[in-house]
Amino acid sequence: MSDDDAFALLRLLHEEDGQSIHRVAKRMHLGLSELQRLLSALGDDPRFDGLDLIERREDGERTCLWLTEKGRRLGGHA
Repeated sequence: MSDDDAFALLRLLHEEDGQSIHRVAKRMHLGLSELQRLLSALGDDPRFDGLDLIERREDGERTCLWLTEKGRRLGGHA
């Protein structure tokens, strides 16, 4: 995971929040496993000491990614 990928993800969700995890992976040219590692660092799961910038929400069978309030504040500057 690079800082560039982290900032790119924040910018992507700042432009269009609530995208499916598969769409984000495709748009960022990342494999799902790479994106999952990125989400562990940027996410809200306390088991991974994430930065609480992105949260996952289930929408039926899809998992969608949303910026947290903290992520929105940072995403505008990424």
